[in-house]
Amino acid sequence: MTALPSTLMKRYVEAVERKDWEAATAFWADDVLLHFPVRNPFSGDFSGKEAFLERYGRLSAELGGTIALAEVHEVLLGAEHVVALVRQRAVRGEQSLEFERVNAYSCGGGKITEIWAYDYDPCALEEFWS
Repeated sequence: MTALPSTLMKRYVEAVERKDWEAATAFWADDVLLHFPVRNPFSGDFSGKEAFLERYGRLSAELGGTIALAEVHEVLLGAEHVVALVRQRAVRGEQSLEFERVNAYSCGGGKITEIWAYDYDPCALEEFWS
């Protein structure tokens, strides 16, 4: 029996809040697709866990590990899709930024198979990275 999206997402969010990427990515399918459609060093499409983790590791190091999930506002559950309204936080040098994001997830076979991240203010993110 595969995990229901509600159970899957609860455990996934707990792992992300702890910054335990090994536990969090265990909820991803091996061939997960991730989409970040803004213009900054983290933009682009990633195919597979390793591609995402490599880029995330470099950016986390540049940010001194400050990128974090600040708050989960709401999680909306469907049979195969989940939408999470979140606030994230990061510090880069003298700049700090809190940003609102909508993450949309596709789930299948008890795993997260695809993730789309949509930022409320992509211009603020571009400025943060410039």
